[in-house]
Amino acid sequence: MAETKEIIIAAIGYIIALISPILGIIAGAIIFFTQRDNPFFNRHGKLIIVVAIAAWLLGIALVAMGVFNAP
Repeated sequence: MAETKEIIIAAIGYIIALISPILGIIAGAIIFFTQRDNPFFNRHGKLIIVVAIAAWLLGIALVAMGVFNAP
C-alpha cells in the first residue's frame, strides 16, 4: 500500500496535468524517471503523462470546434 506522502505527490501531479498539460508532462516524466524502482510512482508517472496529453488534446479540440477562443 502506498504511503500518504506518495498519494499526495501523485494527486498533485494529476492536478498539475489538468491545469497545465505541459507542466503535467514534465511532472509525470520527472516522477517516472526519478522513481523507477517504486512501482507506485512508476505507474502513476505514466498515467500523469497520459492525463496531461488527453487534457492537451481536449483543449485543442474545444478551441478547434469554437467552444472556446484561443488565448
